[in-house]
Amino acid sequence: MARRATLLSQVRNSLTPGAVLVQVAGPYEFLEAGDVDAPPGAAGPMAAALARLTPDVMALAPEEAAMLARSGVALPTGAVVLGDQPQTRVIARGGVRLGLVFFPMPDKPGGEPNAKLRAATVTAAKGLRAGCDLVIGISPWGSMPEEAFVTANPDVFDLLFGAGAGFGSQAAPQPSARTLWARSHTKGKTIGRLDVNLPLKKPATPWLPGENHHAQLLNPDYTVPDDPAIAALWQGAATAAAAPGAPAVGHP
Repeated sequence: MARRATLLSQVRNSLTPGAVLVQVAGPYEFLEAGDVDAPPGAAGPMAAALARLTPDVMALAPEEAAMLARSGVALPTGAVVLGDQPQTRVIARGGVRLGLVFFPMPDKPGGEPNAKLRAATVTAAKGLRAGCDLVIGISPWGSMPEEAFVTANPDVFDLLFGAGAGFGSQAAPQPSARTLWARSHTKGKTIGRLDVNLPLKKPATPWLPGENHHAQLLNPDYTVPDDPAIAALWQGAATAAAAPGAPAVGHP
């Protein structure tokens, strides 16, 4: 997390003049799908660190919101707790309107979304299309259901940010050339950066790497220094984790 803060600072500093940064944190930043509790002492520092990173939007799985509540941690600013129906938000930034669709949760973490949930998600996205320049999906479904969804609905979303079980990848126009699909890596192992060129492409136009967008996976490895202010948040977590019988606590 401390290295992620440094990477985000580097991203901000590398933006071309006039460019706008929108930060989106997807579900399972705190837990992995199917988990119930974070390691001892980790929930508070993680929430405080994410608040310092100031994501514009953060999607939380219900089990993550419940874990934070049990720990006495307030939800981060901009948090949206995923529910049994799609939720929508609109962000206006730099003359562009971003329509966000937060996918509903399947009946159980890691489960397949049923036909009713998939249809409701399509309806929510189509409802944003007329008033938004980009329609963006934020999903906890996992890679296989997401791939099947985009294949069946190639024109619904401009961008799909996926999470949950499966692989991680930078944004790429697959399986539909008109939808950029990105998948997060678990445990904060990467930051996905996506630069979208202006003027924006038309919805029916394909995404062309290097022409109307550029995607990267940034790795917060040992070559990236820790941000001291965020690293300090983890001192208490390390103390809690050192208690007898407690598992080790690390941070990305």
